[in-house]
Amino acid sequence: MTEKCSAWREEYHFANCVIRSDTRELLRDGVAQKIERRSFDLILYLLKLEGRVASKDELLEHVWGNHFVSESVIAQSIMKVRKALGITGKEPGPIKTIHRVGYRFASEVRKAIHSSSPTAPQLRPSGPPRILWLPTDCALARADLSWVRYGLISVATHVLHGHGVPTVPASEAIRLHESLEEDGRHWADGQRPGIREIGIPVVRSRMTALGDQFQLEWWMQIDGIGHGNQIEGPAPAELALRAAREVALIARMRSGLQLTPGQEAKFWEESSQLVALAVSLDQADKAFALMAVCIDMPQCPLHIWAEFVLLMAQRADEATPACTQRMAHLASLAHDCAYEGWAHLCSALHHLHQHRTTQAVEQAMSGVAMVRHAAPHACHARALLLATQVLATAGKVSEATVLWREAATLVNQVPSPDMVCRVHLLRCELDHMAMGQTGVAETPTDGMASARWLGHTPMTAWIQVLQGLQSCARGEWETCRRQLEAGMNASEKSGSALARLYAHLQLGSFHARCDDQAGLVACMNAVDRPALRSAPMGSAVSHWLQARRCYLAGDAVQALSLAEKAMEEMADFGVWCAEDHWLFVAQLALVAGNRRAARALLQRLQARHECRPLQAWQATALAVEGMVEYAEGNASKALLLFEQACRLARGTLMANILLFGHTWLALIDGRNPSPAQLAPAGQWVEATREGRHLRAMLLNKPYWAIAQRQHPVLLGTAARLMTHRVADVGESGHSSYAHYLPLPV
Repeated sequence: MTEKCSAWREEYHFANCVIRSDTRELLRDGVAQKIERRSFDLILYLLKLEGRVASKDELLEHVWGNHFVSESVIAQSIMKVRKALGITGKEPGPIKTIHRVGYRFASEVRKAIHSSSPTAPQLRPSGPPRILWLPTDCALARADLSWVRYGLISVATHVLHGHGVPTVPASEAIRLHESLEEDGRHWADGQRPGIREIGIPVVRSRMTALGDQFQLEWWMQIDGIGHGNQIEGPAPAELALRAAREVALIARMRSGLQLTPGQEAKFWEESSQLVALAVSLDQADKAFALMAVCIDMPQCPLHIWAEFVLLMAQRADEATPACTQRMAHLASLAHDCAYEGWAHLCSALHHLHQHRTTQAVEQAMSGVAMVRHAAPHACHARALLLATQVLATAGKVSEATVLWREAATLVNQVPSPDMVCRVHLLRCELDHMAMGQTGVAETPTDGMASARWLGHTPMTAWIQVLQGLQSCARGEWETCRRQLEAGMNASEKSGSALARLYAHLQLGSFHARCDDQAGLVACMNAVDRPALRSAPMGSAVSHWLQARRCYLAGDAVQALSLAEKAMEEMADFGVWCAEDHWLFVAQLALVAGNRRAARALLQRLQARHECRPLQAWQATALAVEGMVEYAEGNASKALLLFEQACRLARGTLMANILLFGHTWLALIDGRNPSPAQLAPAGQWVEATREGRHLRAMLLNKPYWAIAQRQHPVLLGTAARLMTHRVADVGESGHSSYAHYLPLPV
């Protein structure tokens, strides 16, 4: 393809001059200058070399085509070029002569590429912008995958055209690829190459191999806003399809849809497709503006209403009740029980965010009944999963588990990545809330594989954080750290405020357990941003992390006050309040010397268990009772209580915390525990201050007994109870474990 027939023009800007390749113009101060054809070819060739020296033989070959001319014609053309550039006298200007070698263009040049147009610049068209999808940077060693570099362009453009997004032809994209490369820069890990502005969105991508899987990272800038994702899957073409669908969604949302007279059917068809596309990619937020426009029209379909109302409820928007009532009325007029039930479920979610648990449960059960009555229905499985989330968060874990199984059965009949991911996420939440005692089976289809296919979305962020907590429960400290950080990274890129808050809550708590104050402060600063602080649970998470910081600083009284404020919102609120949160509050009360607060907390936990006898809640109540008994000098009773709590919490994150208390009590009781007893806690022993202290005590039992004026043999016989006045001189100075247990809460 020659430059004349190309759909693109290259412009070179330097000093007060502009060179246009398509119109073969040289402008100085905006005025076109007369210049001969060969002279123009000469300066254009030097510009394309980007500062490299061109020998005289090279210029004769590429500019004059090796015609029978002498080297003197080069000097004559250089003189004419300098004249056109306004260079007079002996100044060489931007073209430097390299003695006995050749010439080079030495001035600073800015290159721009634009879509050619025979007319003046026009207003932005109402349709989606033209997309330039560049060849994929490929680091695949397999010969059978050599097609990926250029072949994915065709795959992506096919998808984009299907969604009504125009693209630059693949042949043009390949030709322009080298022009858009940054000088000497490559796509390195963690650093994307720069993208030059050319007037339209440009998509760059990189494909790498991860064992038997592939990873595609793509990046695009449109209207000054960056977009991108990192997705994984078994086939490169499938990843390109997934990436192209997301690019199409972004492009269509940027251009918007207009309802024109006589085109109503087309408008609603396209709107429905875009909303469905956004939901399937777990990026419904991107279509929120479109949905807000649609619901103001009387012809708006109920499935668009459903997605809009769900987003309103998730944001805890104060207009949610009015929207749910309106949707329920419209569904009733349409005789659609399923969508009427969906409106009830969204109302239940709103009640939940307002901490009206009883109303939330009633609305959820009512909604489930309506959805079941209308089955089979398009929203059946998602409605059951929404009800599962509401009931589980309200503490109805058993009922939620039943609904989860029903939904999982429906999803596995016709699995899609987003639905499989939703099922997997709720399974993780149920396991976390009930400490693995729900008995739910693994999702038949790999939920984490679906999450990786979705990339950086809210669901992926939640799953990675919850899996990090599972790794923490297994004692895999470093794995937990990596997963929590990955979850935080995904949450930041997803744009979901709730996902970001939850990731910072868990990562901040993790940093606090291992005395990483810098990491904790980073999480606190992130949560204090207005966008997060004003979101649901924002103030609660902020207070909780501040309590963690005060505890590390030795101010248990202030920490207790902040933790109690946080628990006013988080208490028994699903995954936001794990059972180990109660242990932390109890520990704060005992460290602060406030046994009355510890007793009040114990009574609250016991009443909670009596109201709903869940195994997880029983374990928490027993553990807090043991902590209080130990503080009051009843170490033997505390040991019995911790033994029961450890059995109930086996295999959970809280089990690791309780193990330290149980081992300490066994040591106090003279049962002579060995360091091997801490083995189930894995890396908790090395990573936490309490773990390091307790291990040291177990390794030095004779010296510890001498310090307490006890004969060492009594440690192994349990002949009589030892007084537990023990001092720990560690990294933080003197801290007594006489009235509270060394628990890494």
